[in-house]
Amino acid sequence: MRFWHSIVGKIWGTIILLLTGVLVATGFFIAIVYGDQNTEQITGGIEATTEHIGNLIEEGTDTETLSSAFQLLDKSTGVIVEQNGKVVASKQTSMHLDSGAYSHLFADNKMNDHLAEGKFILEQYNFYGESNGESVHMGAQRFKTLDGHINTVYVYRSYDDILRLTGQVTKTLLISGIVAILVTSVLSFILSSRMAYPLREMKKVAIAVSKGNFDNRVPTYTHDEIGDLGIAFNKMAQQLKYNISALRQEKEQLSNILVGMADGVIKFNIDKTIILSNPPAEQFLHDWFFSMENEDKVLIPPNLDLMLTNILETREEQVGEIVFGDQTYVAILTLLYNGDDIRSIVTVIRDMTEEKRLEKMKTDFVNNVSHELRTPISMLQGYSEAIIDGVAQTDEEVREFAQIIYDESLRIGRLVNDMLDLARMEAGFEQLDKQRLQVEPFLDKVVSNFEVLAKDNNVKLQLVMDDHDLEYTFDPDRMEQVLVNLIMNAIRHTGREDYEGVVEVHETADFHSDELVIKIIDNGSGIPEADIPFLFERFYKADKARTRGKTGTGIGLSIVKNIVEAHNGKITVESHLGIGSTFIVTLPLSTDI
Repeated sequence: MRFWHSIVGKIWGTIILLLTGVLVATGFFIAIVYGDQNTEQITGGIEATTEHIGNLIEEGTDTETLSSAFQLLDKSTGVIVEQNGKVVASKQTSMHLDSGAYSHLFADNKMNDHLAEGKFILEQYNFYGESNGESVHMGAQRFKTLDGHINTVYVYRSYDDILRLTGQVTKTLLISGIVAILVTSVLSFILSSRMAYPLREMKKVAIAVSKGNFDNRVPTYTHDEIGDLGIAFNKMAQQLKYNISALRQEKEQLSNILVGMADGVIKFNIDKTIILSNPPAEQFLHDWFFSMENEDKVLIPPNLDLMLTNILETREEQVGEIVFGDQTYVAILTLLYNGDDIRSIVTVIRDMTEEKRLEKMKTDFVNNVSHELRTPISMLQGYSEAIIDGVAQTDEEVREFAQIIYDESLRIGRLVNDMLDLARMEAGFEQLDKQRLQVEPFLDKVVSNFEVLAKDNNVKLQLVMDDHDLEYTFDPDRMEQVLVNLIMNAIRHTGREDYEGVVEVHETADFHSDELVIKIIDNGSGIPEADIPFLFERFYKADKARTRGKTGTGIGLSIVKNIVEAHNGKITVESHLGIGSTFIVTLPLSTDI
């Protein structure tokens, strides 16, 4: 069945059907025309024979001569000469007529009436008058002899002659048609195969092109329309290759741009399904899906879903804020059109968490600085007014007020200096003056400076060294600032009356982990767990148990963190409320120079 569905089978079948139809129609036409011509020829021969025999009778030819003349006729022609109801001469054919047939012929009144008019008659006649009897073509005419008698000459010829001749013609036509069909079949198959071969090759190349192979080309075998089609197909494949390559490059560029963007990009269909997203957008969706606010585990936040609804209804750009957990995002929604219809929605997700944090930090910084400066400035103003207004009556009171003013001015100076130091370190302008020193003498010197303060606060201060000969490269002034802040805070929040406080400075070098670790351990009041993540922020205040004394500036731990990080280290805190705290300074041994 595949052959009939191919172009070869269709062309071959079409040619054969057309040829067969033409041959059949031509055969019918030839058979009809030939049959008519044969009938006309036979009837003409009958009339001529009748006239010839009649002339012989009119000339007085005797019976024997007539019989001899009859023998000159072909075997298919029969002759009957009747006179007064009797046969005076005859010539039989293969039909072998008997007396009954003659009697029936001579008694035919209709024929006799026509003969009485003296004209030649020609008709189809059945000697036996039976419907299934054999019919003949018969011609008849009456002639007068020299002695005055009337003779009727009947000349007939069987239809079998016509059928025989027609059958021979039909047979000849049939054989010729079969030969013509066979020859045409071979030629049409060869022709259609030659025509279909370039098309089959074109089909192979088209299948290869559909699979993405644009390098195949259709060979040109002919210079006709099929050859032109192959050339056009090759040009199309070449242009398609160029277009696909250009589209691929544009797609790769767009993909690289989307992947490289810091902002998230999500493309939504009009039914709010996601068509495309880049890594930042996928991270945004991941964070939202697993956030505490997403109890129903929906794919997109409610605010974003509302903005999608609004932009589809109003067809205006939407800008909104999305907040969940400790993260803040800004979403910008824009429509893409296909003519007048909305094709999709492009959403740009920008992470504003750090900007919000910095903005809050700036606000908190201004508020904290204002708060920190308000108290000393108020005290400076109050005690100055007291001196001016004469409230201090004695020299001792004046000196006391002046001392307070001096201490508060020093406090303001320390606050300003600490703020400048922190600003320089955070901006990266602080240069470290590193020196290679022994660690134990350095730590011993720093700890010994706090012995008096520790005794005054009922705190036992001690230094524990695991590596007595260790040398390390660091900035001694900055590292001393770190230890001073940490030890002072530990003593301040550990010492109290009727309590044996302990503050321990513990040094150890872990060469396996490539770390120098200095721990400041106390058994003081401890730090609430909620406050630990914010300890190193500027001016952050913990609970009442850890409020600063009047000598503190509130940004010491921020300075400590920046100094440690400048040495490529890190500082962490372990604390339990009511048990104590441990500040851990970790410095890398591998970066030591």
